[in-house]
Amino acid sequence: MKPIVHPGAWGLHVKAAGELALGNHGLTGLARRYGTPLHVINEKRLMKSAAAFREAAERSYPGPASVYYAMKCNSVPAVVDAVLRTGPGLEVMTEYELVLAIKLGCPPEKIIVNGPCKTGPFLEKCIDARVRLVIVDSISELLMLDSLSRARGCRRGVLLRVNPDFIPRGMNRGTATGSRRGCAFGLDLKAGEVGRALSLLAGLPGLNFQGFHVHIGTGIRYPGDYARALRCLEPLHQAASAHGYPVRLLDVGGGFASPMTRELGTREFLLYQAFGRLPENRAAQECGTPGAFASAVTDAVVKHFGPGELPELLFEPGRCIASAAQFLLLTVHHVKERPGVGRWLIADGGLSTVTLPTFYEHHEVLLCNDVCRPGSSRATIIGPACFAGDVIYRNKLMPEVHPGEVIAVMDSGAYFTAMESSFGFPHPAIVAVNGATCRLVRTRETFDEMVSRDVFD
Repeated sequence: MKPIVHPGAWGLHVKAAGELALGNHGLTGLARRYGTPLHVINEKRLMKSAAAFREAAERSYPGPASVYYAMKCNSVPAVVDAVLRTGPGLEVMTEYELVLAIKLGCPPEKIIVNGPCKTGPFLEKCIDARVRLVIVDSISELLMLDSLSRARGCRRGVLLRVNPDFIPRGMNRGTATGSRRGCAFGLDLKAGEVGRALSLLAGLPGLNFQGFHVHIGTGIRYPGDYARALRCLEPLHQAASAHGYPVRLLDVGGGFASPMTRELGTREFLLYQAFGRLPENRAAQECGTPGAFASAVTDAVVKHFGPGELPELLFEPGRCIASAAQFLLLTVHHVKERPGVGRWLIADGGLSTVTLPTFYEHHEVLLCNDVCRPGSSRATIIGPACFAGDVIYRNKLMPEVHPGEVIAVMDSGAYFTAMESSFGFPHPAIVAVNGATCRLVRTRETFDEMVSRDVFD
């Protein structure tokens, strides 16, 4: 069975014996050396993707353009450091991410702050750190930030996050971050909250309005969706001007898809979870490139915000940079066959520990020691937990896999490490590979570390 997407799409190559390798390192050798579960970062691919997105944004837009990597996607320090070396800033949503960004040497003026639940202490730290922007998510946050800024004798630059009530094509309502029914993010455009915020700003001397922010979803595959969503901002541009506030900045958010994985549509998800009907992986089809996304956004902004001086355009990519630059190695320890029922591959990592995005996304799974092994059948890949829901994939088309062999869950760079759990198992190690170099960037958690925060009498 040949993989649906050639391993070269992830920067892997196949040795003569059929073993997958990254740079000078065979994947089964990495698994033996460091143990599994093991995340492997393709550092060269990561930096290339980050640089390509920044270059596409700057090349496409006739005005100033800035890129801010979304740390929530993958905040492993080695990943963030590699991205920073290509020139972008950082978007943070937690105090941890703010502290880490500064620790990694990101200048505060290249940090923007997002998120729906910014507490007073967190906002105080943002003000004291002198981050470039705070993206305001609600009226109550607007008032709190003004009060905190005035108490410190400063004015804080802000963007107003707009919820445009827009759902991209094929997207589940629950992950459409611009849906007013499916998501609480942002100021409700239809209910008039954006206009109210603009009116309030005149009496909030601690804030300096810079422009608008909009985010419409995650894993968006069609560049035209951004163009359609940005239509809603044209009247807001006019409303801001009527209040005497020029729109200097426009943040179009993130959500740009990675080409080799995709979210299941609503119908696909229901059929899969109810009946185990895993649809074909068509992830590589119909996915826009960074250049296509940047061009679509640029055309829409020029159309709705021109003529005249264009605002600085901000992008917040995460998934499209990090997803394909990392993969997860798992060892299959047991294989169970039940005549007339099916086959189970029992691995040392699963949905309850390290593969949560496989619950709602398509990811390719490759056999590391013999990627082109002939013959195929459906198998259910499960994790190590004594929990019926610990399923990586049901009825996944796989070659015959034997106990002790290693599989790779591809595209683990987006939200795998961010959402990993424990369930009684240690968090995995992470290595970074760059050609001949392989270095450990996160050690496997020890049992002592697992109980280090507990208090024993």
